[in-house]
Amino acid sequence: MGEPHLVTNPAGGVRDVDVLVVGAGPGGSTTAYHLARAGLEVLLLERSAFPREKVCGDGLTPRAVNALGRMGIDVDDPGFERHHGLRIRSRKVTLELPWPTLRSYPGYGLVRTRAEFDELLARRAEKAGAVLRERTEAVVPILDGGWVTGAAVRGADDDGADAFEVRARFVVACDGASSKLASQAGVRRVGGRPLGIAARRYYRTPYRPGPWLDVWMDLWDGDAILPGYGWLFPLPDGTVNLGAGLLNTFKGFKDLSAQRVFDAFVRMLPERFGIGEETAVGRALSGPLPMGFNRTPTAIPGMLLVGDAAGIVNPFNGEGIAYAMESGELAAELLHDALVKDRPGLAHVYPSLLRERYARYYALGRVFVRAIGEPRVMRILTDYGLPIRPLMRFLVRLMGNLTDGKTGDAQDRLMYALERLAPAA
Repeated sequence: MGEPHLVTNPAGGVRDVDVLVVGAGPGGSTTAYHLARAGLEVLLLERSAFPREKVCGDGLTPRAVNALGRMGIDVDDPGFERHHGLRIRSRKVTLELPWPTLRSYPGYGLVRTRAEFDELLARRAEKAGAVLRERTEAVVPILDGGWVTGAAVRGADDDGADAFEVRARFVVACDGASSKLASQAGVRRVGGRPLGIAARRYYRTPYRPGPWLDVWMDLWDGDAILPGYGWLFPLPDGTVNLGAGLLNTFKGFKDLSAQRVFDAFVRMLPERFGIGEETAVGRALSGPLPMGFNRTPTAIPGMLLVGDAAGIVNPFNGEGIAYAMESGELAAELLHDALVKDRPGLAHVYPSLLRERYARYYALGRVFVRAIGEPRVMRILTDYGLPIRPLMRFLVRLMGNLTDGKTGDAQDRLMYALERLAPAA
């Protein structure tokens, strides 16, 4: 696990809390909200200041809408753009595919910039009773006998100290894909697991996709198919989030960058879309997507990992927000029980519960992304699979992990059967 990090006599003294949550993205704010609602003393740290940008498509699937509802967020707020499904595009076909009609999930999703969305969730956690500290960073974990007992923190607190120590009964690392705090405590990347890289930029454009998320399944640079995918998601203010991503399972991944794929995608778009340097808002940003449980372990004594820090982005579609929120809610439930019952070990069933929820599905996703990493397979899918509407309707459900389970309809039962064939680890 690495050597203990001991911080003695910090300039600002010691702060004691029940739970220290590091990172106020969707996972951290969700964790802090549910813990604070349960009456626990929670300190939520964010090294930046709101509003701040994040590299993301800004799209929220029906899974994320459910998680928002459990936080009491008003999904009818005009700050959200509502969409009813995907418009799948390729050179040969365009299909409009609505989200499935299910008991477990609503039939719509949302879009909102991460700059607004993350602050909305952080303020919600604050209103529930969590103490939010912006421009405050957990620099290094504190270990005592192999147990994470807090962190050395840099940033102003109520007493004006610019460095202090936080002692916590539990720490939750929600500090993104790099998760410096968790890596210093011994968490490592799992080799061979998929990793995505994406770039996105905002544009003002006369093109409005209606109640759909536009997704390009094949990207071309001239006559060469590129190992990536593209998106155009509408925002309430009339701008769009335009982005492109690629997976490390694709052949030639090392010879490409997210920016290069993004630039090729922009060149593909019809002139009528009005996408160009003159309509751009801000600069293009890129970042990693750690997929399919590519961090281990997801819990160590005294610390749980949530969201991207745990590497639990969906390998099928690159969705991270819903899983960050769901894992944060799960972590909060376990920590509440552990603290109220004074049985710290209860929290460390967290990795087992994560595997129970997602492992088979993610294993299936890893098979999928390895398959489409082969250009011939990708060509077959785009040339022959995309025109088959029933197949694509099933893939929308599968890739979005939207199902009523084995008690659902025929497509749900097929999803369940496919997952049973995948390993549970």
